[in-house]
Amino acid sequence: MDLALCISLTPKDTSHLGDEDLAELDSPELEAAVVRALERLGTVRVWDTTTLSPQEIAAQRRPDLIFNLAEGMYGTGREAQAPALFEWLQWPYVGSDPVTLGITHDKWYTKCILDRAGIPTPRAEVVHHPLRRALGLAFPVIAKPVAEGAGKGIYDANVVDDDAALADIVRAYLDRYRQPLLVEEFLPGREFTAAVIGNRGSFEVLPLVEIDFTAIPRSPRRVYGYEAKFTWHSTKHMLCPAQVDSGLERDLASLAIRTCEVLGIRDWARVDLRLDGAGKPYVLEVNPLPGIYPELDYISCFTKSAYAAGMTFEGLLERLVRTAMERYRSDWFLPHKVGRRQQGV
Repeated sequence: MDLALCISLTPKDTSHLGDEDLAELDSPELEAAVVRALERLGTVRVWDTTTLSPQEIAAQRRPDLIFNLAEGMYGTGREAQAPALFEWLQWPYVGSDPVTLGITHDKWYTKCILDRAGIPTPRAEVVHHPLRRALGLAFPVIAKPVAEGAGKGIYDANVVDDDAALADIVRAYLDRYRQPLLVEEFLPGREFTAAVIGNRGSFEVLPLVEIDFTAIPRSPRRVYGYEAKFTWHSTKHMLCPAQVDSGLERDLASLAIRTCEVLGIRDWARVDLRLDGAGKPYVLEVNPLPGIYPELDYISCFTKSAYAAGMTFEGLLERLVRTAMERYRSDWFLPHKVGRRQQGV
């Protein structure tokens, strides 16, 4: 196969960027690991969206398939930008389309769709201006930037217990992140993440990961945010397979699959879930472009789930490539069924 890896790499000069600005970007080490894995399937070209313009990518030779990991750098819809270009060119790629990527990167839009579909998600409000009224949510609540990934802007201190503290957080975060905030009722229970592979009608949930908050001693409010993921990162945070009874495991997997169906997920995604005080699971957010760092000393939740399912890193990437190819060839998948540029899929 003639494959292309589309990825957003950390720039060589990061002097103008803060630590959080780099959180969603990938390292040269991950690039090398993915290229090595994909080379088992064919030749691999690398397109770095932090150095190549859309015009430069569009001028490339059409590949058989693009393995898309591009997070983008600018704009709240940045994860949708590379796939939108591929759609325009009618080039096949692994992963969800720009509509799904744009929606799921926005926590509020995601919640609105899940709520409309009857999928439980914590009650929340979106805030565009400093608070002048009570929101009517049950405390404690947690405030998050509405359109960030990798735990950016999510800290233990964001969990507050009264209107005055919330007003202070909102004022500071609106100024810092220059985007609306999601204020969400904070659930006190266990937190899980579900790695999902597949497409409509055939999703598979890999072994669940539970976030072990006892291994994050500086997070008394039990928040799996930026510091837990980067500053204090440890594989001890991730228990996989999660120790849950069969009923809860079934409920979490069912909820993850329903979420992927409703949001139009393609090929793969990670669904983050949390229990309320009574043990009922809720969907926190959805990431259709999850991290896949492969090393055991610094590993992503999705990769850890794949390893628990018996896959190697190479096997995981081959599974995702095959899943995307089967989707393009299937009778149910309607996009790109016409056009000479797609005849090779």
